[in-house]
Amino acid sequence: MKSLTRATAAALLALAGAIAVPGAAHATPLCNQPVPPPACGDQDPDPDPGPIDTPPRGALDAVTFTGNGVRVEGWAADGDTAAALQVHVYIDGTYAGSTVANTYRSDVAAVYPYFGAYRGYEAVIPAKHGSHTVCAYAINVTPSGATPTGNPQLGCRTYNAPAISNIVSFHNGQQWMISFDDNVIGETGFTVRWDYWVWYTIPGTHERVQTPRSWTYTLPAHEGTGRVTMPDQRTINATRLTVTAPGFGGASTTDLY
Repeated sequence: MKSLTRATAAALLALAGAIAVPGAAHATPLCNQPVPPPACGDQDPDPDPGPIDTPPRGALDAVTFTGNGVRVEGWAADGDTAAALQVHVYIDGTYAGSTVANTYRSDVAAVYPYFGAYRGYEAVIPAKHGSHTVCAYAINVTPSGATPTGNPQLGCRTYNAPAISNIVSFHNGQQWMISFDDNVIGETGFTVRWDYWVWYTIPGTHERVQTPRSWTYTLPAHEGTGRVTMPDQRTINATRLTVTAPGFGGASTTDLY
């Protein structure tokens, strides 16, 4: 009986050894404990993320109405290319034109030396007088295989350019003159209206009252845009002067005291 027990024990021991050895050979390292896990030397490195798209940078520095358009000024650059960027201009949300950021800007190079100095843009984009919002967008250059980040907005600016503005009436020592800013191109002339008053006697009485009147005449057209000064036909007792550019829907009015 004792010999049987020894034999049985030996068999059980051999069986246990046969089971334990393969188990130890395939044991999983505790790479995920503790949290956060330590790096395991036998793990594969993270895969290469591939190309990354770096969005452009830049600004819309100024917008100036020129009579037949708006002059836009700013800069734009993209770290993914050495080429000059395209800049698209929108007015009131509608595409209006484009330009290229390739003019000299030493201030850009001073802040971003890796972009270089030829990153500025300046162009006149067709636009109308009135009040409008101008926005500029840098057209992104995306490396092959990268996910595009889009075309960033460089900024928005508004301008307000009525057809006629800053009107004044003055006497130059010899005659009355009229002066105003002409903000449009292609007008056929300017309509001048004077509001004035005259004394009126109520019939059957001696009572006199002021009665409003108006007088309108036309001044010749002015080539281009800018400040216009012309002889005026100011009336006696004038109270208000209005100048319009027919067909352009803008007017400038000044009250006279």
